[in-house]
Amino acid sequence: MKASGDGFWELALSDGSAWYSEWFHHRLGWTEAAKRSFNDLRPIFAPDAWEMLLGQLRAHLERKIPFDAIFPVQLADGRTESWHMRGVAQHNEVGHPIHVAGSVREVSGEPRQA
Repeated sequence: MKASGDGFWELALSDGSAWYSEWFHHRLGWTEAAKRSFNDLRPIFAPDAWEMLLGQLRAHLERKIPFDAIFPVQLADGRTESWHMRGVAQHNEVGHPIHVAGSVREVSGEPRQA
């Protein structure tokens, strides 16, 4: 995973708990010991970007629209980055989504594709 340069995450839909790879811990100054939730990402997103992220996630879960979007984030040190987040829902035996897992890449210096 480290060789890709990407971060990885998994969200449990039942309780909002989340696992984040070392990429997030390093960028956001998190300690490994702390229990994490999806809401731990909220402070780095502007309110409109956070709502956009939740809307994209909801569209993926409800209408199977790919979760694949670029969001601006503000790190604790004041730097702004663009993160390209992707994810896919994992379903239980009756077809209900139970987890969403995905990756993130910092793309601030990359040209945007049309």
